[in-house]
Amino acid sequence: MFTSYEDINHELELTDAGEMKMGLERMKAILQKLGNPEKTLRCIHVAGTNGKGSTIQMIQAILREQGYSVGTFTSPFLVNVREHIQLDGKRITDKELERVIEKMKPFVRDVENEGLGSLSEFEAVTVAAYVFFSQRTPDFCLVESGLGGRTDSTNVIVPLLSIITSIGYDHMNLLGSSLSEIAHHKAGIIKPSVPVITGADQTEALSVIEKTAKDNHSKCYRLGKEMYTERIKASEGNEIFSYRSPYSNRTLMEITMPGKHQVSNAGLALMAMDLLKYERGWVIDEESITSGIKKAKWAGRFEVVNDRPKIILDGAHNPEGILALTETLKSHFPGKAIHVLFAALRDKDTGSMLKPLEEISSSMMFTSFEHHRADSAQSLYEKSTMKKKQYEEDFETALINFLETGNEQDILLITGSLYFIGACKNFLKKIIGK
Repeated sequence: MFTSYEDINHELELTDAGEMKMGLERMKAILQKLGNPEKTLRCIHVAGTNGKGSTIQMIQAILREQGYSVGTFTSPFLVNVREHIQLDGKRITDKELERVIEKMKPFVRDVENEGLGSLSEFEAVTVAAYVFFSQRTPDFCLVESGLGGRTDSTNVIVPLLSIITSIGYDHMNLLGSSLSEIAHHKAGIIKPSVPVITGADQTEALSVIEKTAKDNHSKCYRLGKEMYTERIKASEGNEIFSYRSPYSNRTLMEITMPGKHQVSNAGLALMAMDLLKYERGWVIDEESITSGIKKAKWAGRFEVVNDRPKIILDGAHNPEGILALTETLKSHFPGKAIHVLFAALRDKDTGSMLKPLEEISSSMMFTSFEHHRADSAQSLYEKSTMKKKQYEEDFETALINFLETGNEQDILLITGSLYFIGACKNFLKKIIGK
């Protein structure tokens, strides 16, 4: 059974798999030995700070509604490592992953023996995705960059389209401390003459993307310049908006992924459909666009897993993500008492993350979870200026206490880390079946 990175590490005998490794040398070497499966794929490559997964889910939902087969490679996973690799909404099976790993094994050892070092765990699962998709030959593969873009292990493809969602401050220890430095890494997915779509709106970041696109002779489509979205109405659970581009004008579009930021992500997805349809000649009906994007869901992103009390899981893990989350709560649940269960990794800017949450919360409970980079509950508690706050190191105890003592009319928001909400999602499934 493959449920964690450790299972893959064990099967492939990766010697230093947990180490963060930038660069593409190992990826190129092993893929060449495997016959370059990535070159057989029709991909859309997505990078950015926030919104990558949501944008991919919207694109997938439309394409599948049209009848196309779609592979997705997304990260991180919430509960099971096989979530990374999915075909038509179903994750790769244990047997399928086992067959792929068996095919990879001799080449993994060859790469290491040639002095390039052991694959990282993320490199290994990326290779597995490309091999699997080449065997199953979906019509499209939607590939999410894991970290940055320029030297990310996914960046060995020449896609049909490149998408750069938002740019914000995250992974600054690896990507740089300024928006231009971070944008430089994200813009690394832009390939010669391949159109790029972006939702970046800061001048500092956008100028880097525009220059990279120009240097690569790639047409650049910018949200708010070449295409536009307008939020019309927000209600509990959905957003109504309009969209226009040089190719189409759509009114009263609906998504069931709440938040103004999701309207922006929808604009990127719709621009991708316009380019596939009008520039690449793919058949994509308006009915498939309208119904498909409405059906799009993304686990762990404003995911309601219980109604009484309402429990919302959201993987916001940086200041921009938390700000979008709190704005969504204010617009969709005005006047509701919101209690927050919060855990985060030590290397995150938790001070900036906590401030917006403190402004909308009735109370905050700080906790921790099993991860080598997880901050302690007490440390997070001490960083908070919230008056009504507590801490409990064991998140399972904290969750049970809320369910036993909380008001059914209130809202429990669980946030701070995708790894954390994955652990909570797994635990909640055991105790409430959801």
